[in-house]
Amino acid sequence: MNTHVVQQPPVCAQANPRVGSVGLFAPLHWIAAGVDDLRHATLYGLLYGLLFTAACGLTFLLVSGLPWFTIAFLTGLLLIGPYLASGVYLAARQRESGAPVSIRAALTVLAARKTNMAFYGVFLALLMVVWVRLAALLFAIQFTSMSPTIDDYLGILSGGADPWVLAFFLGIGLVLAVTVFVTSAVSVPLIIDRDQDPLSAIRTSARAVVRNWPAMALWAALIVILTAIGVATFGAGLVVLFPVLGYATWHSYRDLVA
Repeated sequence: MNTHVVQQPPVCAQANPRVGSVGLFAPLHWIAAGVDDLRHATLYGLLYGLLFTAACGLTFLLVSGLPWFTIAFLTGLLLIGPYLASGVYLAARQRESGAPVSIRAALTVLAARKTNMAFYGVFLALLMVVWVRLAALLFAIQFTSMSPTIDDYLGILSGGADPWVLAFFLGIGLVLAVTVFVTSAVSVPLIIDRDQDPLSAIRTSARAVVRNWPAMALWAALIVILTAIGVATFGAGLVVLFPVLGYATWHSYRDLVA
């Protein structure tokens, strides 16, 4: 893997970057471009896929003694996936510019963006904390205990849960997932590419989603489906699918933000 530092021309941040329009099936092209990027930067992409999968596995082990937090923490980790894919965006950026894919160059760019990346990371972390605490509270209400057993979880899967509690759980999860998607669709690539401040990056992301909502709805559905496939394979599929989605997200940013 090449580790030479390659200087790229800086891109000036704008207060309100211009948002473009894309066709309904643009997400399919983003996925195809992501697959092509992985084919050309295989080692780099799979390394990130392995790290993300390992993070999911480590999270599961850490909270396995607290089963009421397991689902909340794992789904929360998936919510902040766009932030964790920062290095994948940088690889796509390097390849786009014709530079060799370089870990050292990627770290140099991240260091230069550390302030805005840190503030945006705090924003996502707060959303994850809200999700984990609300999920724990709803589980406590459902089971009247902070230590539900495996049988309790199986009861939920078999339809034994209180429908109101389950509806609140799914509803809150959906609201937070939509919030993360709308505010992070292009935010992290925009911060990485232009060192955009987090607030304007979030506004730009929201405008991109609203203006292209049919395509973005399809994009969200593809992310959910591919992530579900990765989880269903006990994380093995995430090793490949995580970098593909990361690369594809970079291409979505390039299409959506002029």
